[in-house]
Amino acid sequence: MIAHLRRAIPARRDDRGTSLTEMLISMTIFSVLLAAVGTLTIGFMRTNAQSISRQDQVDSARVVVATMTKTLRTAVMPSQLTTTCTLCTQDAFVLGRDFAVQFYANVNNPGNTVGPSRVTYTLTTSGVGAGTLVEKVQVPDSNVPAATGYVYCDAEASGAPAACRNRLKSRTLATGVQSDTGAIFAYYDRTGARLTPPTNGTLTADELKRVLAVELVVSVQSQNATKVDPTTYIQRVTLPNAQAVLRQDEED
Repeated sequence: MIAHLRRAIPARRDDRGTSLTEMLISMTIFSVLLAAVGTLTIGFMRTNAQSISRQDQVDSARVVVATMTKTLRTAVMPSQLTTTCTLCTQDAFVLGRDFAVQFYANVNNPGNTVGPSRVTYTLTTSGVGAGTLVEKVQVPDSNVPAATGYVYCDAEASGAPAACRNRLKSRTLATGVQSDTGAIFAYYDRTGARLTPPTNGTLTADELKRVLAVELVVSVQSQNATKVDPTTYIQRVTLPNAQAVLRQDEED
């Protein structure tokens, strides 16, 4: 009877809990899993940030090239816009450098009610503003030219009157534009020959009157914390109306 009762009583459970060894093993496995998840998360975040930076660069470079291309296609000799100025002899291009170009443009000028705008694109290559590409568009003082051509006041002079300053519109097209990869402006004549400015110099007057195409090479690198390789856009702009930018002797 006593033996039968002993067999009927269930054995006591082991309530000693988890051992120290088991806890260490569990913590080690958890740490490994946590480290793996953290590594994957950081990698995903870095990849995502790089993708955003790359897309920003693509968008910036595309907009810059499209903007300059549209304006360059309107380059014109001022004499083409009027028949009253027989001594207007200015060429379409005023300045041709590796990192700057200036030209007359028939833009926002219906019926020559404004006159040709003087457009300048300049890339700052050093100093605090390095990598900044700026567009400046200045309309003439009057749509009626003087005896020798249209007149443009010095809108950036310290004492320029408000009426003069208002004729100049300036805006930043992009930041992070690279200058160490080479010139962003290249010039070609009607035969396809490249016209190369001297170092830190501009094309000569003879070369400026022969420019018929401008190649834009714009490399942009985002200034975000996560940097990727620069994005480069290349576009050669062949000016559509040779008569508007070339002298008659250059067309023959």
